[in-house]
Amino acid sequence: MRRLLGYLIVTALVVTAAVWLADQPDQITVRWQGWRIDTKMPVLLFALLVLAAVAAFLGRVTRSVVGAPARISGSRQTERALKGYRALSEGLAAVATGDTRRVARLAHQAEKLLKDPSLTGLLTVQAARMGGDEAELRGRFETMLTRPETAFLGLRGLLDLALRQGEREAARDYAARALALQPSAEGLAGTLFDLQAEAGLWAEAEITLGIAQRYRTMGEEELGRRRALVLFARAQAADERGNRVEALDLALKARKIDPACTAAVVLAADIQRRRAKTRKAEQMLQAAFRVAPHPALVAAWIACGPDDSPLDRVKRVKRLVEVNPTSAEGRLALAEAALDAKLWGQARTHLQQVLAQRPSHRVLTLLARLEREENKDEVAALAWLAKAGALAPDAV
Repeated sequence: MRRLLGYLIVTALVVTAAVWLADQPDQITVRWQGWRIDTKMPVLLFALLVLAAVAAFLGRVTRSVVGAPARISGSRQTERALKGYRALSEGLAAVATGDTRRVARLAHQAEKLLKDPSLTGLLTVQAARMGGDEAELRGRFETMLTRPETAFLGLRGLLDLALRQGEREAARDYAARALALQPSAEGLAGTLFDLQAEAGLWAEAEITLGIAQRYRTMGEEELGRRRALVLFARAQAADERGNRVEALDLALKARKIDPACTAAVVLAADIQRRRAKTRKAEQMLQAAFRVAPHPALVAAWIACGPDDSPLDRVKRVKRLVEVNPTSAEGRLALAEAALDAKLWGQARTHLQQVLAQRPSHRVLTLLARLEREENKDEVAALAWLAKAGALAPDAV
């Protein structure tokens, strides 16, 4: 409808113009600066059309001449960019092949042609990393910090460098800044938490856990384990201040969140023992030993009977081990108690069972002790110690 209406309007204008021209005198006279030109209307119109066409042509020629340098420059820039992108793509492909020299050459070429660190930063970093030049690598990462689009990658790179070089404080700073930029980055909150916990910055560590929970970068189990660690550290601080009530409350909260948090259980049991609530302490230790047997639980259990004789200690340890009779840790505890009580047969039985179940540095050392104390056999003892020396010491 609109097209039809436009067509009718244009047609009406053309007809009107034709009628107007038909009504004009056939002869046209033009006077200008003493000049006089007599002509007819069609001739005048034709002359005007020719002048307009010539003016348009001259305008196009002028624009073409004036714009030629810009077009040539634009063409060169386009060709330069294409070469740069080609070098960039070939360099990234060369990274996969491990061709260090080719990667370095193409990285330099791409950087020179594109002059855009946000594009070439990754390739230049890879070139520096493959070349093994950590000073160059650090400089590349620091350059990436100047641009918002590459700042996070730069911080992650500096974090990895600091961790590798043992710069724990600097690593903590880089991790905190990186987490502020991308709180949803996988594994970053855990790394920052570990660094903060190592430095005793428990308030900051708790904030980090809150970020991890909000952005779901940690599983519930891991969150619980780390929260229990924070609560245990706070409990320790309260106990050192002499506030046993607060310390016990925090330790029990840590134990509730993570029943396998041995340190929290041991602290809570120790506080209860010091408050003369030995029975409650023993119940805590038994519950924890049932879930996760650990030497620290055995030591805390034995501490609940400081006046026990060696034979009484064997009976006490049996009471603890009964809640988890198949654990290797329980059998080792019984073997050690039996050795102290000079119950050689019981000690040997328990040690042989553990040896068949889980050979370790500790069990071999106890077997050497058994040979020395029972049989006075130094040769057999040294043989067990030699075997123990081939194993790493047991983790505590």
